[in-house]
Amino acid sequence: MCNYTISINDKIIDKVRPAFADDEALSDWMQQQLELMLVRYATGLEQNQRHDEPLSMRLRGIATAPKDFDYKQELSNRIEL
Repeated sequence: MCNYTISINDKIIDKVRPAFADDEALSDWMQQQLELMLVRYATGLEQNQRHDEPLSMRLRGIATAPKDFDYKQELSNRIEL
């Protein structure tokens, strides 16, 4: 586990402290909140990385067309409709 030191304005802590049983409960809650934010941030980074690769790579494996499937004919059939 990594350890970081952060500073939080005393006035903010004084406002929220009554909502917690003790400083340990407040500390546990802050750690949970920070971990949740980091997970959300990391998930966003992963999603952005997926968008950097070509659409064909992202769609690979979703469906497989028959070997003799004519994509150009399929597209022209859609346009004629």
